Order: sequence, then C-alpha cells, then structure tokens
Amino acid sequence: MIRLAGSYAGFALTFQVVADHYGWTHIALVADDNTRKICWFGATAFDAVFSKNENYTYTRLRFGADPTDEQLDEVLQQIRSLTRGFT
Repeated sequence: MIRLAGSYAGFALTFQVVADHYGWTHIALVADDNTRKICWFGATAFDAVFSKNENYTYTRLRFGADPTDEQLDEVLQQIRSLTRGFT
C-alpha cells in the first residue's frame, strides 16, 4: 500500500514506473468521490494511466469524505481481494 497526494499527472506515470519495477500488476486506488477535491483529480490521472492498460488489473474504489467504520472495513476487504487474490 502506498499513499500519494496531489493531482499532478506525473505522479500516476511515476507510480507506473514503480509498479513495473516491482512487477505489480494488480492496482487498487482508494479515493473519495468529491469532484472538487484534490483526491478526485489525482485519481483521474491514475484512471488515465491504468484503466485501459492491458498490463494491469486496475480498480478504483470510491467512498465518501466521512466513511463509517463499516465502509472502511469493506474497502479494506476489497483491497485484499483485488490485490492478493483473496475472496
């Protein structure tokens, strides 16, 4: 798990280089769904780089700005399932 901040499109391209270096092919991005916040713009850059790239399995997980504990638990379970193959 890596935490990134910012909306600069270069972050997504830099992360792609890191993913390639370590052989990561399953990418799950967690960001809130507020289109006026910086997270949304950063997530949009990741979508552009990873969503249509056949070398990666990419999923964008969205949640509100103030998630409940249950919602956070659900997101964590989805991350485990998507990135490690757990069901």
